[in-house]
Amino acid sequence: MEDETTSQSSGMTSRSESPFDAAEGSVAAPSSPRTSVYSYASSVDKHLVLRELHGRIVNNTNDKYVLPADGEEHGRLDVQHEMLKAALGGLYVRQAAPAVRRALAFRKDGDPNAILDIGTGSGCWVVDMAKQYPHAEAVGMDLAPPNFISPPPDNTRFECDDANHGLSQYFPESFDVVHSRCITIGVTDYRSLLEQAYNVLRPGGVLLTVDCDMLAYDENQEPILAMNEDEPKRNPKANAYLNTSKWIKEMGENNCPWEEFGERAVWVPLGPWTKELEGDRVNRREFIAAQLMQEDFLNMGDTVRPLLLASGNPAETVDRWIREQKDEVSGMKAKLYFKWICNWAVKKK
Repeated sequence: MEDETTSQSSGMTSRSESPFDAAEGSVAAPSSPRTSVYSYASSVDKHLVLRELHGRIVNNTNDKYVLPADGEEHGRLDVQHEMLKAALGGLYVRQAAPAVRRALAFRKDGDPNAILDIGTGSGCWVVDMAKQYPHAEAVGMDLAPPNFISPPPDNTRFECDDANHGLSQYFPESFDVVHSRCITIGVTDYRSLLEQAYNVLRPGGVLLTVDCDMLAYDENQEPILAMNEDEPKRNPKANAYLNTSKWIKEMGENNCPWEEFGERAVWVPLGPWTKELEGDRVNRREFIAAQLMQEDFLNMGDTVRPLLLASGNPAETVDRWIREQKDEVSGMKAKLYFKWICNWAVKKK
């Protein structure tokens, strides 16, 4: 990371729009090469895609993934996105950067380059990739539509679909980059999804995955607690991300050959508490990453509140837990790290 100094806040703002309150129409940009598959605010369709759960909007098609899909949650995901950009030094790990640039170079056959983001959430990664590669078509797929506060770039489109149903709606070898971030919580067969992602990648295409470990780590980077003890009961395969590297390797040894693949663990402190981030001169990106990790986690209590209430916990107990969690996080009373696991693989030509 670059050696820069900073003492400023990120200045991130959250979204407040709800899909239930939005004006009718598709969020696909008017000149997108293909139209979006949904008109998310229509009075006919909105309750097919979305439902209300304890005051928050969640998807209505996948009972494994029950975190909110409203403007408030997408605002938190925007913060998380900016945190990862700071921690990784960009939109993906630097080790994968040369392969991504090669994959997204202008094609000699004249076909447009294409990017797929599985579980796009707020759509921020797709939007940033579309801006960075304006000649490519960037597609975001998720259970629920994003909540944009401004129109996305013309070379984007967003589709409502469940990755558990596969990727057969896309032609084989039609994408140059396939990306996913923190989706295993809602995926029943992640190994199969990795194989399907391989199938839709063009030769030389790049698979990118990013996952946050469901453990918190102490100041010595030793695991200390499970982040969500109820999640394995809801989806026993929620921690499938721990096998991503192994499965990619096994795929390469069988019928899915890779030119290269790798894994990198990125450690981000929960707030700028480390000695390296104290004082007048600190690494600017590391400081921002730590600060945004704190802001992201500060809002996690509100994110999981509907799930905790739906599990039968009394509202007053849940709200007390959230208050205590926010107090601990804002005051950095616990010196914690979070580990982000990044995998990349390049499909053999």
